[in-house]
Amino acid sequence: MKVRWMLVALLSMALLPALASPRPAVAQDGPPPPHDMDRDHDRDHDRDHDWDHDPRFEGHNPGYRQGFRDGFGDGRNDRDAHRRFHYGLGYKHPDRGYHNEFGDKNAYKHEYKDAYEQGYREGFGDHH
Repeated sequence: MKVRWMLVALLSMALLPALASPRPAVAQDGPPPPHDMDRDHDRDHDRDHDWDHDPRFEGHNPGYRQGFRDGFGDGRNDRDAHRRFHYGLGYKHPDRGYHNEFGDKNAYKHEYKDAYEQGYREGFGDHH
């Protein structure tokens, strides 16, 4: 009988570290979590949009793409938060994302502002 209790105690001590250690995460089937539907670590600000292959950006300078993305995000955020239609800080800083290799800064700013307005309207879901 004493041997049986010693065996139980020994076995318990051997299994205790395995039971107490953290378990590895297991991949789950099904949809990804709602905070990042496309799993690109941007908390889904772009709602699964593939901005790099959008045909609307062809023929435009990089300011257009940056402005559209910023406007779309601001418009979507304002709509989701039930705020009124109002261009955000991005519109007041049209040189956001500009680099010298993009060329003429004024052209960049012009394209940014035009695209910001379009993106904001699309993201907000209103036709102002």
